[in-house]
Parts: sequence; C-alpha cells; structure tokens
Amino acid sequence: MVVAALLWGATFVVIRDVVARVPPATLVFVRFAIAAPALVVFAWVGRRRFARAAWLGGFLGGTLAALGFVLQAAGLRHTSAGTSAFLTALGALFAGLFAWPLLGQRPRRQLIAAMAVAAAGAALLTGVHHVALGTGEWLTIAGAVAFGLQIVVLARFAPEADPVALTGLQAATLAALVAPAGLQGAAAALRAPGTAARIAYLVVAGSIVAPLLQVMAQRRLSAGRVGLLLGLEPVFAAAFAVTLGAERPPAAWWAGAGLILLAVWGVESRAEPASP
Repeated sequence: MVVAALLWGATFVVIRDVVARVPPATLVFVRFAIAAPALVVFAWVGRRRFARAAWLGGFLGGTLAALGFVLQAAGLRHTSAGTSAFLTALGALFAGLFAWPLLGQRPRRQLIAAMAVAAAGAALLTGVHHVALGTGEWLTIAGAVAFGLQIVVLARFAPEADPVALTGLQAATLAALVAPAGLQGAAAALRAPGTAARIAYLVVAGSIVAPLLQVMAQRRLSAGRVGLLLGLEPVFAAAFAVTLGAERPPAAWWAGAGLILLAVWGVESRAEPASP
C-alpha cells in the first residue's frame, strides 16, 4: 500500500504538466481507456477468474471512482486546488469510519486519533487554514465521500476476487463512465507535444500498477488502515514536487508531512500482521 501511495504521489508532478495541455476529463479517460484492456487481456490470458466478486467490486469501485473524479473536477471550478486536495484527502482518511456501519469494521481509538492527526497534517500540507462551505466545497466533499466509499467497496470484494480481474473491470467501468466527458479530444491528447511519455507513465504507474497494488493490499488490510496509508500520497507528492518539480515549499509543508508520517507510524508500528 505504501508503494501504491508512492506511485500515486509521483503522478502529481506529471499531471500538473499534462493538464496544461489536456483537459482533466480527457486525461482521466485516456489513462483508464488504455489501462482497462491491458489489465483485462492480461487477466484473460492468465486464465484469471472473473468471479461475481470481481464484477461487483469492479463495477461499484469504478462507478464510485468515476463519480469522485467528476465531482472533484466540478468542485475545482468553484474552489481552490489546496482546498480540493485537503477535502479529497479527508475522504480517504475517513474510509475507516464509513466501513464501520457498512462492513462492521469498527475502528480502534488509536486509528481514530491517527486519522485526526493525519487530517491536521493534510491541512498544513495543502495550505488550508479554514474551509468556507460553498458550492465548490460541497461538490468536492461529495467526491471525497465517493473516493472513501470506493475503499470500502474494495475492502468488501477484494478478498474474494482475483486482483487483476477486479482492477481491470474497475478501470473499464471508470473509462466507460467518463467517456462522454473525456472521449472528445482523446486522440489529440496523445499527439500533443511532450505528453505521450507522461501519459504512458500515468497509465502504467498510476492506472495499472498502483490500483492493482491497492486491490492486493485490501485483500489483507482493513479499510481504515488503507485509508490512513493513502494519507502518505500527498507526502510523497510534496517530496516529488521538491525534488523533480523544483518547488520551494513553506515550513508548513514539512510540519504537515511530519504529522501524517507520525500518524501512520503510530498505527502501523503497533498493528497486528496482516492476515495471509
């Protein structure tokens, strides 16, 4: 799960460069429209089982992910990027709370405390001091809830499904649902100068390997622990922004990253080994 967060964190710098030339909806569609057949073909050739859990988990997970991306993009039209990043991070962190009534996975007090610390760290990391709840914020919150529920869906179906089949079906569902908004201009996006190699990285690392690693992790870890580990994503994103993006972050970035790392360490250092 840490490697998945690392790969997704690295995509932020790449996405920042690509969206200057390609609309966000088009980029999402292109990524998963390429990733989906690659995963499905690999699963088919490898004689992976497309069981009921893979179909249900893929459909529900892909639907929630598509909803999250659409709502996040809509919210960005009315709110700042920092507020969007903060609220989206909360959706992953609160997956453990969503899993309590839905899956009966009651979070321990230690995990709840770690979620609060990580949320404070996310606020510092994204530069958010207060959130005024307007149209953009509510849309972003709805998208964050969708992303959090996606984690819960994978926690439910991943233990019973083949990881490659589930990941492929999830990517196919996502691509199909965002196609109306992202299909137009997809071919031009691939031909745009300097974007082909970046999109290739986003497809392989961010749309195939990282989602597959998440599904594999969720065969063993609770939704709460996965949501907390995904809190590492903005930490890695900040690190890549400094090393590869030549950004000079304020001291609050490092304080926020430190709080998130402390929260993750506090839970994982005392967690029981994952079940095989």
